[in-house]
Amino acid sequence: MDPRLSPAAAALAAVLAACAAAQGTAAPSPSPEAAPPSAGSATATSPDSIAAALRRATTPASPTQARFAWSLDEAGSRFSGSGVARYVAPERFRLDLFGPRGETYLAAALVGETARIPPQVAERFKLPSPALLWAAVGVVRPPSAARLTSATDEGGRVTLRYDLGSDGTLEYRAQGGRLTQVRRIKSGGVQETVDLERGGDGALKAARYRDVPAFRNLNLTLEQSSNAASFAEDVWSPPGTDR
Repeated sequence: MDPRLSPAAAALAAVLAACAAAQGTAAPSPSPEAAPPSAGSATATSPDSIAAALRRATTPASPTQARFAWSLDEAGSRFSGSGVARYVAPERFRLDLFGPRGETYLAAALVGETARIPPQVAERFKLPSPALLWAAVGVVRPPSAARLTSATDEGGRVTLRYDLGSDGTLEYRAQGGRLTQVRRIKSGGVQETVDLERGGDGALKAARYRDVPAFRNLNLTLEQSSNAASFAEDVWSPPGTDR
């Protein structure tokens, strides 16, 4: 682990890299009644239509709050705790991390693609794309600058690939309109992955993030989730950050 990072900062880096990454965080997929037709419908024939259908299918219709447990293995050093994620997909995400005794570690937010995180933490590491945080809660939200290079739908099994420029390729995999895996590939090798575990009803149960070069593994286990009518505006400006 980077000696400059506290366990809390390392955990937040991992959560924001994944997870959810936003994200960090395991949370439920949209309810069946709220989800639009799957990406495998007859109308989703062009690459753009397939990608748009999957994005719609994975975006919850209501603001969501989720409680989760997290465990981090950072090159052999292990940490764990609990957390709360509040989000209005696909534009706003608030993440709070707590230690094993309930002490507050860190709070951060994403507004669009802008991270709001206390400067003393932000200066210690470069935040990754919000796309991986959103993936950890089952939402397809590629970076706005990413270019869709391919989209295939084989009987409801959808694969999207986006060109990230110097950061490589972002690949989404989904089944039946539900996200199952995201990979970031660069120079022919997998750099980061998010794998989602679902129950028999398709609801998200856990997310597993892996940063291959950093030997970092983060597991997020959903404990409780619920829809919310709305969140106060100051939720998106954690203490120590500017609005």
